Amino acid sequence: MLGLSCCVLQVPRHALRCVDATPYSPHHRSVRGVALMNGLAMILTAMFAQPAFAEPTESTIGMSQSGLPLVVYALGAGPQRVLVLGGQHGGPEANTVELAGGLLEYFDANPDALPDGIELDVLPIANPDGLAAGSRQFSSGVDPNRNWGGRDWQPDAFDSNAVFRDGLGGPEPFSEPETRALADWVLSKRPSFIVDYHSAGGFMFGPRDGLAGDYTRAYAEASGYAWPAPGGQSPLPYSTSGSMNAWLREVGIPSILVELSTPRATEIERNLAGLAAVLQRVADPSG
Repeated sequence: MLGLSCCVLQVPRHALRCVDATPYSPHHRSVRGVALMNGLAMILTAMFAQPAFAEPTESTIGMSQSGLPLVVYALGAGPQRVLVLGGQHGGPEANTVELAGGLLEYFDANPDALPDGIELDVLPIANPDGLAAGSRQFSSGVDPNRNWGGRDWQPDAFDSNAVFRDGLGGPEPFSEPETRALADWVLSKRPSFIVDYHSAGGFMFGPRDGLAGDYTRAYAEASGYAWPAPGGQSPLPYSTSGSMNAWLREVGIPSILVELSTPRATEIERNLAGLAAVLQRVADPSG
C-alpha cells in the first residue's frame, strides 16, 4: 500500500459530516457547505502556491448557476488526455471532491508517476453549487447525472434513493449550464479516458470490449472494485437515464464510473493504483 498521508487533499471531518441531510436544517447545510467550498478553494490555492516539480495549469471551463467557477487543473503534456471528475453530486458525495483533489496533489508532487505523453486533467468540483448547499442537485433542482443527452434521456427520472421525481432530468438534455460547459470541454478535448467518481456503492461500471475495455480492466484489477458484467443483476435498485457515461459511450469517448464504498472515505490508495494503471495503459496501449 502506498503511503499518502502527505499528499491527500484533506477535507475536515466536521465538514464532511455536514453533508448528511438528516441532522441539519437547509440553512445549516448551506452555511456549512459554503465553508467547505471556501476551505477547498483555499487548500487548492495553497497547494499550488508551493514549489512543485510540475506546475499545474488551471482553466475555468464555465460557471455554475450561482456564479461559481468550474475549474479544470492540468498536469503533464502530450497527445493523450485522461480526465478525472469529482463532486458531480455535490455535498453528499464530498469525498469524491477530496479524492480528486488528493489524486491531483499526488501527481503534482510526483511528476515521474505521470507517464510521458499524457496530460492529466482534473475537475475536482463538477457541481460547486451542490457542494456549497449540501445538495446532490444543481441550484435548479436538476440532477447533474440525469441531464446528459443520450438516447435514454428523460425529463423525469429516478434519483439516487430510487425515488422517481418529476423534472429531475431537466426540461431538455443539456438544459443546465454546468452540463453544457463540461460537455463542450469534453467534445473539444476528446480525452482518451474519463474517470467519474461517485459514492457510495463499492463498484464500477465501464466498457468491456476493445481498447476501452482494456483500460477499464486495468482500473478494476488494480483497484479491486467489483465490475458487474452486463446482463447480470445490477447493483443499482433503479434504472438511470440521461447519465454522463451513457452519453460518453454514444459519442465514442471511453469512461468509467467508480462508486466509492462509503460516503466518507476517499479510498485514495486503491484509486491511485487504478488511475496509475490506466495512465500506463493509455501511454502504452500495447504494453
